[in-house]
Amino acid sequence: MSSVFKRMRKKPIPSKAEIIEYRAKRYAVWTGRGGRQQRAPLTDDGQAVLIEDDYYTVEYFDHLGQRRRISSKTPDRDTAQRLANSLETAAMERERGLIDPADEAYAASGRKPIRQHLADFKVALAAKGDTPKHCEETYTQALKVIESCRAEYLKDLSPSAVQAALKAIRDSGRSLETCNHYLRSIKGFSAWLQSDKRTRSNALCSLTGYNAATDPRHVRRELTPEEISWLIGNTEGRTLPEHRMSGPDRAMAYRLALGSGFRASELRSLTPESFNLESDPPTVAVRAAHSKRRREDCQPIRRDLADLLRSWLVGRPARQPVFSDLPEKTARMLRSDLKAARLAWIKEAGQDQRERQRREASDFLRYEDSAGRVADFHATRHTYVSAIVAGGASVKTAQELARHSTPTLTIGRYSHTRLHDVQGALESLPGVATGGPTPEAAELRKTGTDDSPSGPVLGQHTGQQLGGETCQNAATGGEQPSTDTPEGELPQVLTLSRNGESRRVMATAGFLYPLGESNPCPRTENPISWATRRRGRSFTRNRPAGAGNSMCNSPARGCQPASGNCSLMNSFHWRAV
Repeated sequence: MSSVFKRMRKKPIPSKAEIIEYRAKRYAVWTGRGGRQQRAPLTDDGQAVLIEDDYYTVEYFDHLGQRRRISSKTPDRDTAQRLANSLETAAMERERGLIDPADEAYAASGRKPIRQHLADFKVALAAKGDTPKHCEETYTQALKVIESCRAEYLKDLSPSAVQAALKAIRDSGRSLETCNHYLRSIKGFSAWLQSDKRTRSNALCSLTGYNAATDPRHVRRELTPEEISWLIGNTEGRTLPEHRMSGPDRAMAYRLALGSGFRASELRSLTPESFNLESDPPTVAVRAAHSKRRREDCQPIRRDLADLLRSWLVGRPARQPVFSDLPEKTARMLRSDLKAARLAWIKEAGQDQRERQRREASDFLRYEDSAGRVADFHATRHTYVSAIVAGGASVKTAQELARHSTPTLTIGRYSHTRLHDVQGALESLPGVATGGPTPEAAELRKTGTDDSPSGPVLGQHTGQQLGGETCQNAATGGEQPSTDTPEGELPQVLTLSRNGESRRVMATAGFLYPLGESNPCPRTENPISWATRRRGRSFTRNRPAGAGNSMCNSPARGCQPASGNCSLMNSFHWRAV
């Protein structure tokens, strides 16, 4: 059974209190605040007074049979009794399994201040293995959003409130990329609340980030090979008293960063045991504790870089970082070396004033170019990834060398395309300088293969080299079929071959027909892509729009990519002989 009562607490006897005796009990009488006279009984030893609480206390037994006492927070006895009855009822329902413990856990989390949840989130990040820097940044950013939302409990953390907080951060002058950092932190906190069973759902899962490309603030650029040569050459012989790191060591740090894509923190973790320069290819290993993706990375490097590292590592103490003197402000270090290299490059112009003025006006070796792009230490990683992509590596290879989780990050953010890198792709486009026929089309007209004035002309397929496949007019030495053709259309015979197997077809009105077989749909189907089987491989049927199927997606015919496979380029791989 539950009960309500006011607890008696011991307190020191007030000064100037008078001790009286009434009905065999001793009391202390004194004048309290507001001039009210107060009286309280003394303890048995007479050293303290017993003061009654203002609020009633509820005493009940929980579902485990343990006695519980809580304050009712009310001076009204009837209200306290109703609370005691409800607690007793809830204990009985919990004992009989009528109340879900998860509901109670969610309710308890809702009553807990949100700052305590955030502190627990920081502890969870550290326990997961995140770096102290990442833990502190995530906690600080999430706390700023919570303070801007004026959230006291979890129920106050709504999407609209967070969106308003991000707007306030943006209006303060921060970039969209910075706002995205704050959003990732607070969304990570919200996702953790759900995964840790503190909330039923992720309240912020609907929020999306800003398009940071519309508000670039710190755009990195890649270093050109000429800039790299001047930077390393000038840095190697430049050691000043204020430098923590000698010139040859700084130059080697630049070489290794440009040749491996290592970050500054990863360079600091390297020891002589991290280098395996005798393997094929030579490799440098970064331990999982220092890798950003938290796993051991074994990065291959060029052999010429390995030869330089082999001599540079001689005499280095074992199990000691080889770049221990690398400063924390690596951007400041690189800016100083770029400035010194640029001055040396300008000085090389000598007395030639025109050349000197040209060099002074150029962006060569500038920390920040005229477009606002900067070359800090992390730009060496951009340079590395851009060189990998420009060298023709596949997307998967570039992703593996960059050690990224997704290829989108490799190609979209770290790869910088120069104009001369895309010139080769432009050369593959068809010429648009003149409106006349291409030389190949003119040659086809001479041989009579391009006899269709409009529509999907055969010459548009057969007169060009499509993926290494060419078609030759069989009319010059081939057999003319006796198949009836419409007036004004001269049929031609082509012989197509694949893997030593030949197939003869007839061309008319811009279409190809297998010899000895009729065209089931003469005006809506390309019979060369007509379903048939050769060596266990089937051709796919492609029809123009309106014929129940999608059109051929061959760029040579000007068709739109629709079906995902081209009957002339991808499906059957026949060529004319």
